[in-house]
Order: sequence, then C-alpha cells, then structure tokens
Amino acid sequence: MIFPILHIPGLGDGMTIALDAVLHVIISHGLAIGLMTMLILFQTLTWMGKGEHWAKISRSLLGPTVVVITSVGAVTGVGIWFITSILAPEGIGALIHLFFWPWFIEWGAFTSEVILLLIYYYLWDRLAEKQPGKLAALGWGYVVMAVFSAILISGILGFMLTPDGWPWGQDFDQAYFNPTFAPQVFLRLAAGLAIGSLLLTAWIAWRFKGTAQERGSALRLSGGVFLACVAVAGVSAWVYFSRVPMTYLTHWKFAVATSYMSQLPDFLPTLNAVAVGVLCLAGLVAVLRSRMASRILCIPALLLCVFMVMEFERIREFVRGPYLLPGYMYANQVPLVEKLALDEKNENFLPRMRWVNDNGKLTPDMVAGQALFAANCGVCHTNVKGGLNNIGIRVAGRTLDSLNAIIDITENLGPFMTPFTGSESERLLLANYIYMLAAEQGYIKTQQAHPGRAAGEVK
Repeated sequence: MIFPILHIPGLGDGMTIALDAVLHVIISHGLAIGLMTMLILFQTLTWMGKGEHWAKISRSLLGPTVVVITSVGAVTGVGIWFITSILAPEGIGALIHLFFWPWFIEWGAFTSEVILLLIYYYLWDRLAEKQPGKLAALGWGYVVMAVFSAILISGILGFMLTPDGWPWGQDFDQAYFNPTFAPQVFLRLAAGLAIGSLLLTAWIAWRFKGTAQERGSALRLSGGVFLACVAVAGVSAWVYFSRVPMTYLTHWKFAVATSYMSQLPDFLPTLNAVAVGVLCLAGLVAVLRSRMASRILCIPALLLCVFMVMEFERIREFVRGPYLLPGYMYANQVPLVEKLALDEKNENFLPRMRWVNDNGKLTPDMVAGQALFAANCGVCHTNVKGGLNNIGIRVAGRTLDSLNAIIDITENLGPFMTPFTGSESERLLLANYIYMLAAEQGYIKTQQAHPGRAAGEVK
C-alpha cells in the first residue's frame, strides 16, 4: 500500500462516491446527451419548415440546460476523479495505466463537446433566423461528440464492472470490448435520451405557452421518443445482466433492498414492473397529447427514472463481485498477486502498509487491528456507531472465535465480499479489534471486552 488508506466516517466510501456519481450521470446523460439532443432536434424541425414553435421550445430551455451542464455537471465530473483518487488511488492509477489512450481521447472528445455546446449556445441568436442549417450542424456535431465520449467511457466502466473479464488473458481488447460493452453503450444512450425527453415532456406540459395544437405535437414527439428509449433501455439492461455470471448476479436483490426486503423474492421485481408501467403510461399519455395526464405523471416518472438509475448503478457495483478491477485488484485495493503471495508463505501484510494511523490512545495490537480493518474492511464497512453498514451491527452477538473464523472465509459468505489479506496472527488482531469495537458500541455483551486490551489478553 503506497498511498495512505482514507475512508469517509459514518457515510462510507461507497455512498460518498455514489451521491456524486449518480448526480453526474443524470446530468451528463440526461441533460448533456438526452435533453440537448431533443433541443437540437426541435431546432432542426424549425429549420426544416415544421413550425416556429419547435425552436421556441428549444430556446426557452437552452440557457438553463447549458448552465447546469457546464457548472454542476462539470463539478460533479471532477468530483468523481477527486473522490476516487483519494479513496481508491491504487485502482485509479491502474485504470489510467491500462486505459491511457481511451481516456486521453475521451478528454479530447469531452473538450470538443463543451466547445461545440458553448458555440451553439452563444451563436443561437445570430444563426437561428439567417442560417438555421449551420446552427443545426453545430448542434448535431455536439451530439456526435457527446455520444463518442459516452462510448469511450462505457468501455472503461464496462471493464471495471464486468466480473470474470479481462485479467485472465491480460489483453486490451478483452478489457475494453468485453461482453457487456455493447449493451452498456446502448443502455447509457437510451437511458440518457429517455430522461432528457421526459424532462422536455414535463416542461411542455407545465410551461409551454403556445397553442393547443403546437403543444400536442410537441408532447407527441417527446413522448414517442421517451417510449422508444424505455424499450431500448429495457432490452439493453436485460442483455447486460444476462452476460453477468450468475454467481455474482444472485445477490442483486440484497444489493438494492434492505436485509428484510431482500428475503421477499417478488418484492423488487414487482416494484420494478410497476415502475416500468408508470414510465410507459407517462410516455403513452404524452403521445396521446393529454396535457393534464402528462402533468400528473411526469413528476413521479422523473423520480422513478432517478431511482432506477440509482438501482442500476448499485447493482452494477455489487455484481462485479469483490473486485475493484475484476480479477486484478480487490475492492480494498489489494492486488490478487499480492494476496496470493502473502497466503503462500503466511506473511504479514502490515509491513507492506506505509501509512498507519496512530493517535496514541490505543495499544499497539489495537492500532494494528485498526490498520488491518481499514485495509481489509473499511472500503465497505464503517467503524462508527450509526454509520452506514457499520461493522458492529454486522457482528452483533458474535464471539471472538467466531469472528476469527468468519474473517477467514469472508469471500465464501457472499460473492461481493473481499477475502482477508494477512497472516493468521494478523487475522486474530483484526478479529480482536472488531470484537472490542462492537463491544464498545454495545453490540456485543461481554465482561471481557475492553477497548485497550491486547489480542493476546482476550480469552
């Protein structure tokens, strides 16, 4: 471990990254790809002589859309790099080395995308009336670069989130053009366009001031695009999950629902079916030009879209198993080769950690246990009472011996759990630390537990 191990207390690493990443995905796909494509399509319809109201709709939404994309979208995008570089520097470093050229090209595509967006926005008033064809060409050039950027990112993330992929052949083509690459590309583009067209539908239903006929034609087009994209996204998601090994896919319900709800086999499938039904109904009433029904349904449909994006991202994180980079590096940033090398000779892991937190309040054994917890468990579990996925709750009522045994077989408890890295003596140090921590937080009732007691003193 060359870099220091940092974890977010209470909130946890995964939730911290997810809150930023989900917001960025909704903006970068729903607005930058979806909504902007619809606005450019509407402006193009005016250029083709289909009526002035199409361009008026586009002009009304263009300013706020550009501001959100270039401010919140850009900041959250940088935020992903910042957060992941702090919490998973080993993994980000490996990705940069493996995918240097795709990422470099994507940076060029993103830069071109932003430049074209700003040119399109600032030249609108000058070109819309006199040279609408040139304005449309700028817009569609932007769409091409946005789609190209999404395709490049899909290959990189497809590698990260596809279990049993690249590592066995160590080949770039296996990593980038893996079996889930194509469905993820179509899913990203379709979902983004679906969110964008639904946002446009909502605005037309609530804010458009044109005639009833103009509103009806706009609703019909945006609703039709939305329905088509929902269908493509659904098929793409089905193809994607069909290519994920069943070993990892079996816990998708646990990834989304609570421990209790995940035990109800029909709960999540039913909930998703209802959500899809509401989305289809929202698109259908728009196609039928019903302003009032669109007003009623578009808001819950937008909320469901956000929740379904969150659900998909959550499931994707879980189904890649215990890996940060599949078959190459575990989620706790321990490379597989290092884990295997340590296991072969039962060597200690602590000497390889160059950064260990020591506030001077714990015994050396507890400091070691805390460091081992940060390296092995901290990526998913918090050690703060009340924190998300707190380790104390997970081990409530356990004995020290049972904890030691559980740590030895964590990878067998669930396909998403990382194996313990370290020697047998270090495993006991970690078990003791968790045992004492849980006892201190009130999850284990024992007279033997004391926060400052060393591992060797526990009986």
